[in-house]
Amino acid sequence: MISAILSGQLILDFSGKMKKISAAILFLVVAISGINAQEEVYATEKLSFCSNIYDEYAPVPFNKGLIFVGNMRTTFFYTYNNEKQKAPWTIFYVRKRGKTEWTEPEIWQDELKTNANDGPLTIDTAGTIIYFSQNYDAPKGLGNIRNQSRVGIFKAELVNKKWKNIVPFEHNDDKYSTMHPSLSPNGKLLFFSSNRRDGQGGFDIYVCKKTGDTWSEPVNLGPLVNTPGHEVMPFYQSTGRLFFSSNRHPGLGKYDIYYTENVDGVWVTPVNLGAPINSKRDDISFAADNKLKEGYFASDRDRRSASIYSFKLTAPEFEVCEEQKEPDYCFTFFEENTPETDTTNLVYEWRVEGKRIRGREAPYCFSRPGRYIIELNVIDLLTDSVMYNQATYDFLLEDEQQVYITAPDTVFVDQTIHLDNNKTYLKNFEIERFYWDMGDDIHKSDTAVDHRYFKPGIYSVKCGATSVADTPKKVKKTCSIKKIIVLPKPGFAKRED
Repeated sequence: MISAILSGQLILDFSGKMKKISAAILFLVVAISGINAQEEVYATEKLSFCSNIYDEYAPVPFNKGLIFVGNMRTTFFYTYNNEKQKAPWTIFYVRKRGKTEWTEPEIWQDELKTNANDGPLTIDTAGTIIYFSQNYDAPKGLGNIRNQSRVGIFKAELVNKKWKNIVPFEHNDDKYSTMHPSLSPNGKLLFFSSNRRDGQGGFDIYVCKKTGDTWSEPVNLGPLVNTPGHEVMPFYQSTGRLFFSSNRHPGLGKYDIYYTENVDGVWVTPVNLGAPINSKRDDISFAADNKLKEGYFASDRDRRSASIYSFKLTAPEFEVCEEQKEPDYCFTFFEENTPETDTTNLVYEWRVEGKRIRGREAPYCFSRPGRYIIELNVIDLLTDSVMYNQATYDFLLEDEQQVYITAPDTVFVDQTIHLDNNKTYLKNFEIERFYWDMGDDIHKSDTAVDHRYFKPGIYSVKCGATSVADTPKKVKKTCSIKKIIVLPKPGFAKRED
């Protein structure tokens, strides 16, 4: 059972009291209740190499496999004392074999192995530089780590297929723990988690910027991201999204995975990823492709141990998706071949919804679809009475058959907007489910959703519907697109990345 991978000798137990144990990276357990989950648009699966005894977390896709951190026993292990008698954290590697099978875990690099806690790590896009967490002054080989309590970040370079030139991160501080590094794809930003004094509470997310060969002073991401609780395990994408785990309130469970972005120099209020990636248990260490179609995370949702799960987008492809047609309930009624009245005392008069419109043509706008009776009469002006009825029509006004997206046309960055499809009209189509593609790689499934955009631009929001069917081949699909213009926040200049 876990809550989050943390560093230090303190752990919060179920009673909320602090107690000391001899461990360097521990799991914090704090209950969270909270938000309702939307319908799931991802399928999740526990990876086959994960055990029900040991813990695995912090997956990093690498070289057709995964680097991860686990506490399985190895031949390097000598003694270790903690509540569950588990070994220290070690960096492992597995290769993918087929669609769902994996090789047995093996120690990734012997030169990084100590008798203390190693990992997690982040690796640059060239695969030649890594930053990794490790206990300060961690002993190599055999030895007792009873007094190892703080964690720092270390850098290593790949030289002749070996990781060498291991040096400590320049902003390590042995008074605190500095851990969970995440390097931006361009190598210019390094995110990490730390419990240093200037934070918002427990562990916070910080970032340093590369200038030449040095890193700038750590900058706390601020009170919208960091809380009095714990924010850990950052993962930064080239899209500008930063994912992390937190035990903030409210949430689906104990630790949930969130994402945030920097808007006009400020890291904005995070968004909960929702189910099924988040659960009622602990969900941490997220990694995914830029389009969020597939990736990995760790969770103890099976109540046995922390394991690594894969996720994959299951929303169907909508091959035809047409731009939404706006409703037009305005018409001009006229009767073909109506003769001219042979006297100035007679006129044509249309009657629509109790209203009278005189003339051979009658422009009229209805307020909504429906069935209406339309009359065309000839009126005697002297008596203001109907001389005779020229024609009567049973007029059926129907909406355009389409998925209809109700949403504002123009919004501001970081503005929460509401979207729904309550005005959808589809004849002979029993709707089973709606799928949303928000135009920024975020996918949802519900009749109504809330969303925020973090960058200015024109977004093509897609909403598709599938029908109820006995077999997949009989499922019908239809889809609409609505463009939403997202403007910069008023009063803010464009931010330089």
